[in-house]
Amino acid sequence: MAMRVKDIMTRTTTVIFENDFLEQTARMLAERRIEGTVVFRCEGEISGVLTDNDVLFGLIQGKTTVREVMHPSLPPLSIHDCIENIKFGDGSLRPVVDENGRLVGVLTKGQYLEAYAKAVQLRLKHMDAIFNAAHNGIISIDAEGRITSINPPAEKMARTTKEEAIGRFLTDVVIPSGLLDVVRTGEGHTEKYRVGKRIYITNRSPIIDEGQVVGAVGVFQDISEIEFISHELETVKQIVNELQTVMDAASDGIAIIDRHGGIVRQNEKWAALFPSMEHQRVPAPLERVVRQAFDSCQSCSMLHQGAETGNTLIVSAVPIIEKEGQAERLVLYVKDMTEMEQLRVELEETKRLLHTLSQKEDGLIYRAPAMAHMVNIAKQAAAVDVTVLLTGESGTGKEELANFIWRQSARSNRPFVKVNCGAIPETLMESELFGYEAGAFTGAVKKGKKGYFEQADGGTIFLDEISEIPLRLQVKLLRVLQSMEIVRLGAEAPKQIDVRVIAATNKPLEELVTAGRFRADLFYRLNVMPIVIPPLRDRKEDIPLLVDHYRKRFAEKYQKPLVFTDRALEAMMDYHWPGNVRELVNAVERMFVTATSSIVDEDQVAKWLHLEPSPTISPVAIGEIIPLKQAVAEVERQLMIKALNKARTYRQAAKLLGVDASTLVRKAQKYKIKSLGGEDDGVYVTSRD
Repeated sequence: MAMRVKDIMTRTTTVIFENDFLEQTARMLAERRIEGTVVFRCEGEISGVLTDNDVLFGLIQGKTTVREVMHPSLPPLSIHDCIENIKFGDGSLRPVVDENGRLVGVLTKGQYLEAYAKAVQLRLKHMDAIFNAAHNGIISIDAEGRITSINPPAEKMARTTKEEAIGRFLTDVVIPSGLLDVVRTGEGHTEKYRVGKRIYITNRSPIIDEGQVVGAVGVFQDISEIEFISHELETVKQIVNELQTVMDAASDGIAIIDRHGGIVRQNEKWAALFPSMEHQRVPAPLERVVRQAFDSCQSCSMLHQGAETGNTLIVSAVPIIEKEGQAERLVLYVKDMTEMEQLRVELEETKRLLHTLSQKEDGLIYRAPAMAHMVNIAKQAAAVDVTVLLTGESGTGKEELANFIWRQSARSNRPFVKVNCGAIPETLMESELFGYEAGAFTGAVKKGKKGYFEQADGGTIFLDEISEIPLRLQVKLLRVLQSMEIVRLGAEAPKQIDVRVIAATNKPLEELVTAGRFRADLFYRLNVMPIVIPPLRDRKEDIPLLVDHYRKRFAEKYQKPLVFTDRALEAMMDYHWPGNVRELVNAVERMFVTATSSIVDEDQVAKWLHLEPSPTISPVAIGEIIPLKQAVAEVERQLMIKALNKARTYRQAAKLLGVDASTLVRKAQKYKIKSLGGEDDGVYVTSRD
């Protein structure tokens, strides 16, 4: 609180006139113990002021009246004047008056100076407290550039102390030298600068004394967090804008509702669904589901018949749960089933067209680029009479591709003979392939018999599992390929034939050649036009098409329609399919035979494909007392096997175990847990213990 004149003045009503004697005046001042008083004229006007010192010196000098020693009076002070705002002047005493101008006391210069000193000291303490308590850093320098003051925040920012900084040159303590420019030019300025990773803003001002620049003061603030928050705010604004864009692009009506039923935010579809509703309130028919969702803190749904359009709407209320488990807002989704039905019809039509387009090329079902590339090669091979070697894993569809090549070739109206070399006993293979003459061996048909090559004369022969032909017959097969001649068992002369050969194998013939189990010259004759059929795990885009194709086939066969959910198809696409398309066909048929519901979901697929551990598998356990480290390793190994049996991929198993996939792979190698399946697409299956 500011100090006022009334707080320090000497209150007095003593009246002294110009003609009063000094001795009498001295006695009165001494008796009343006052340092001075005001002198009046006879008319009652203030004439001057008189102090006890003035009376004393007057008596010594032989003066007799007050008029001889008094001094002229300065204008009186008000009792409410602030000490810090008073200019006392050269006089030693000032009269003090109240609100009505009546004299109530005097103020001596000594009283004024003492009070002013106290006020200045108090003000300095206030300023010092503010200086030290300020959040911003403050540094001042003198005209020579030396630091004269520094507050604690500035000490922290400059990584120094007050004792170290005071008296040192500015740039020896802090990096920015802008205060020196202020001292030199006398002009203040504001600047933003960076020190390391921190960002500061400073306001620099000159210190002026009697028109001269005697120093400068700088107030600076670390705004790194503010800059970060500003950036975050811009990011949040962008996210909000993006979310609003997403909401407006949604086909469903979406609104965010507060606890009072007010609409905080809505998208364009919402406004279209409820054009006549109050925009800031949830429509009355939907209040029940909103209140139910708020009360239960769970998602709720309802059907609503739109009054404007008559369309059936599905309304879902999803609470936004806070940390305390309560919900202050919820998201209201409104789906127009009319559009949904239209989309369903369009989707079925799209699927039909896609199915039609995908089953192009005489029944080959594919969409994957790898299959498209293979089909192009097969077309080129079909256009010319060249020997074709089909390779690929078991179940990939080598026979179907051979059929495709035959149908695409110029021999499509001629015989197509299929031979499974692995299904013919070795003792009968020669007679089955090349035929025999009458009486060639005991039990032979009297008229003899044509072999498969003769049956295919003029057309195409498909030799599946070509690797199963024994070495002794490989020579005769090589002769057929070289000269197109066959020799029946028991015949003396060869017979000319015209046959296009398509061979297939699921074994690596190059390795069989190296092992001496397959003739190299025959391999080169067969490998004129090699075509590799990709495994199903490399053409996962085709799985939904294949499932849909065989779903329709088995639905007609068993008179039992099944619908596969999206999650079910995802599970089938995640499976590694070691048996390829053949395994997929068998799995779909098994689902038709054993399914008890018309909907096939993810859990049923996992059960049918044995993606879950068998119930007979024992829990993770240690059967005997062993060292703790060994027990931990055994438990870890068992858990890995169980997780991989369930997930069948390292990525999914690692997610189940809560570790990185790389960690799981490393530990699987450590514990020698072997994997099956294709490594190219990241699918691994543990071997069964």
